[in-house]
Amino acid sequence: MHKDIIQLLDQRRVKEALTQLNALIAETDYWKLKSEAENLQTTYNYMLQYAAQGMEDPEQGKLYRQIVRKAYELTDQLEFLGKYRKVYGQFADKMRQMHQPGQHRSYQELCQCLEDFSEDIRLSQLATKDDKQLFEKQQEIRKKHEKNLDELFDRIWTSTFWSEEEISGVRQISESLLVETNDLAVVVSAVTLNLLQLFDPAKLQFLLTVYRQRTESLITQRALTGILLAAYYHEERLSMYPELTAALSMLSELPQAIEQVNKLQTLLLLSRETEKIEKKMREEIIPQMLKTQHLINPDMKIEDIEDLEEFNPEWKKSLDMANEKIRELGELQMEGADTYMGTFAQLKTFPFFQQAAHWFYPFSTQISEVASILPSGNDKGNNLIRHLLELPMFCNSDRYSFCFTFMTIPQVQQNIVTSQLAEQDLHLNESIEQLVNENRKGEKTDITAKLYLQDLYRFFKLWPFRKEQHDIFTDDLALWKCKPLAPLNHTTENLSDTANQLFSKGYWQEAADLFRDLGEKTPDNPEVMQKLGFSLLKLKKYPRAAQAFQQADLLKPDHVWTLRHLAQCYKHMHDYPKALEYFEKVKEIQPDNLNLLLQIGQCLATQRMYDQALTYFFKVEYLDKTPVNARRAIGWCYFMTGKYEEALRFYQKLLQTDDAQASDWLNAGHVYLAQKNIPKALEHYRQAESMCETHEKFVNLFQTDKEALTERQVQEETLCIIPDLL
Repeated sequence: MHKDIIQLLDQRRVKEALTQLNALIAETDYWKLKSEAENLQTTYNYMLQYAAQGMEDPEQGKLYRQIVRKAYELTDQLEFLGKYRKVYGQFADKMRQMHQPGQHRSYQELCQCLEDFSEDIRLSQLATKDDKQLFEKQQEIRKKHEKNLDELFDRIWTSTFWSEEEISGVRQISESLLVETNDLAVVVSAVTLNLLQLFDPAKLQFLLTVYRQRTESLITQRALTGILLAAYYHEERLSMYPELTAALSMLSELPQAIEQVNKLQTLLLLSRETEKIEKKMREEIIPQMLKTQHLINPDMKIEDIEDLEEFNPEWKKSLDMANEKIRELGELQMEGADTYMGTFAQLKTFPFFQQAAHWFYPFSTQISEVASILPSGNDKGNNLIRHLLELPMFCNSDRYSFCFTFMTIPQVQQNIVTSQLAEQDLHLNESIEQLVNENRKGEKTDITAKLYLQDLYRFFKLWPFRKEQHDIFTDDLALWKCKPLAPLNHTTENLSDTANQLFSKGYWQEAADLFRDLGEKTPDNPEVMQKLGFSLLKLKKYPRAAQAFQQADLLKPDHVWTLRHLAQCYKHMHDYPKALEYFEKVKEIQPDNLNLLLQIGQCLATQRMYDQALTYFFKVEYLDKTPVNARRAIGWCYFMTGKYEEALRFYQKLLQTDDAQASDWLNAGHVYLAQKNIPKALEHYRQAESMCETHEKFVNLFQTDKEALTERQVQEETLCIIPDLL
């Protein structure tokens, strides 16, 4: 029914939509919505009466837009409430609990509770000097504070449209100097999660205000993330609120906003790679590093170095592979990829993570469960663990996981770890302090944004009740496609960064779309046209790719890379003379490029110019250290010209190597078949078949060469029975 009403509103069949809306609400006990819907229908009926009487109303257009907008709002709220009305689950239970009249405190009351926290902690220090009693009292205060914060989070997360009183209450929270930054960060995350389910213009306005008024990166980056996601998921609804689209546009006047939007888009695109990285870590990087662990001995003495001569040479290969994996891991971390997801995914089963709000708690040793693990004091080991938890590579939820996991280790092992850390106190402190200081410099905003995206990712992927929420990370999150965000992300620099990132990760269609837009913005940039052409080439859109490469060639004539790829396009389009023309141009610049000579030979061979093709293939065979491809081509040319003995001579060379392919055995079989040596042909075909995954794949491979075999006078009947003879 919700979709039907929305469809009627989209078609501006307002009277029918309001009739259905009122009928649907009448079946519920949502008295507030019922009253608003009835008033809306009455207002619309009055407007229709005035219009029917021909009365001019200069405000009619404005009133009509307001009625339509309100109808959308009521329909969305009804769908949101109805969706969880009769279902069971963590979110639905909280929603029913929070919507019971008189069963919860107002935002103003909760704000007062949050403001009291710091003062309560301070007063507790004056009330007692006994460390144990002080700790117990402060733990009580912390738990009470967390309960208040969790209630506030749940209230916001499960809310429908904010009333004026509620708007005033959350504004009081955001503007209070006594509410801690960490608490406001949790509030902002709750608003974001709610906006992902229901578009409330007041909540988006709240995030916009917070982003403009606050200076702490912990707050601004969460607010900006919420703004972008709300605009992305509610683009159509947002178009009905010109005041909000204007506010979004005004953000583009802030240089840091454009830069931060670009960074967030980069991080959202990197999140697409997280599952691939996790798999790579699990299946490649970690196993390879474990394989070589026994070969790496940091305590090796000088007199032991001669023992290295006794190493198996294959061990060096393993070490090189391990080093390559470590380098690869380092590169992933440098570009901001989430390389710790797999490590911490199994450490989210602690009771702490049952509550949704806790996934968005900034890490703090003032959280009751952390305070019980890392009590204050001068213990060197614990101090170093605290420092480790400040490192900018771990997101907040992973830091909590680290703490809780450390607590599960037997006390003896805990003491060993902390004592070892204490022994290395000076060195570790210096290294950690250096990393933390770097974090506090200019890149703090970027790091905060990255870690928050990782917290969001873990919530949607690992929260025990995650199936109750739509996983936003299964979507493209292509912010550049969202029109209301165009002023923020359609700068040439931002589009270029996004396009290049998509290009580097192989998202060819999205990259092509952006490079096409960039081509219009910067028509004199040959690199843009090159990358557009390459993206289209990967998409097998060869004519359009050729056009892009031709444009690049006009902007930067005779560039070898462009000419080669232009030739490739024509080759894929089977326009071999044109491909040959461009390959020849490249040959003038790179006469000794063996791969190029092979390509030219292939174009000639495809045009049945075998003698000319052989000239190129023989040159490659002579100059190339591993001329297997040249020999394959020579064998085929000899086969197609009826020089079977010469063809067999080259195929035998191929079959005697360890790199012989199924196609080599197949082609040798073709030669014997053309010679009418059926037993030999079958012998080679059977070997080719054994190298194929299935008999069906062999048959398909065999039939690909049917035209060539017919040309060599092999009878149709013979071709048909060969697969049956195997």
